[in-house]
Amino acid sequence: MALTGPKRSQKFAGGNLLVLGVVAAAVILQGGLVLADAGYARPARAGQGGNDLAKINDASNYRVVGIALESVTGGAANGDKTVDVEFGTYLFKNSAGADAITVASIGKLAYVVDDETVALSSAGGTRPIAGIVREVGANGVWVDISPAALATTTRSIFLPWAINETDTLAGTSCELVCPAAGRIVRNSVIVQKAVTTGGDVTVAVGVTAVDGLACTIADAATKGTVVTDVPTAGHASAAVNAGDRIQIIPAAAFNTGGAVSGVLEIALK
Repeated sequence: MALTGPKRSQKFAGGNLLVLGVVAAAVILQGGLVLADAGYARPARAGQGGNDLAKINDASNYRVVGIALESVTGGAANGDKTVDVEFGTYLFKNSAGADAITVASIGKLAYVVDDETVALSSAGGTRPIAGIVREVGANGVWVDISPAALATTTRSIFLPWAINETDTLAGTSCELVCPAAGRIVRNSVIVQKAVTTGGDVTVAVGVTAVDGLACTIADAATKGTVVTDVPTAGHASAAVNAGDRIQIIPAAAFNTGGAVSGVLEIALK
């Protein structure tokens, strides 16, 4: 109910401190980067699983929440033990080679390798976001892992797709498996082979069309033509879960010549 008069507001007294239950049997070491896993703390790590899709889904479930102020081993069940976690800007080890973070990444994202190391890339979406790069030096990378910084980040994965000429002309869909839960936010189409009679390229989750998402390829569209579109904002049909079937569907209007490919963007939860 709305206020009918003034009141004394309460302020969270923890400041930059969180007290989280620890995942059962997880070993968290003081100074290590900590992830929240369904509300429980675990040492930071890259996504795990038998293949990249499983790793992407695993990584998408975690959020970096800070560094551990103490060493704690989880008990028999989630939450049996707690750990104090502090967020802010901290120094971490840099990755190596092409994955090393440089000064060119200041203001950009860093990704989790393990509980003390960050890297330039998400390794195909298999690493959680660590935070925002603030400074880079010989001693490592300063990363802002505060909630305010992470709230400004966009977490997306991109699924490439292609439909050859035979399938384009037959209206045969390209089939994809969604690797993680989120929302379809954009489809971008490029003409691979010149189109004679154009048409729409639509997207469906299962057999349900994503509302408002239709990339219209014009008649006589030349190779290299790019068309992009977004779904109706907030529409339920754009929601996806890990393992969902996604179809990229060329319209029956494509009946003379042409082939298309593109990339589907999914914003993670």
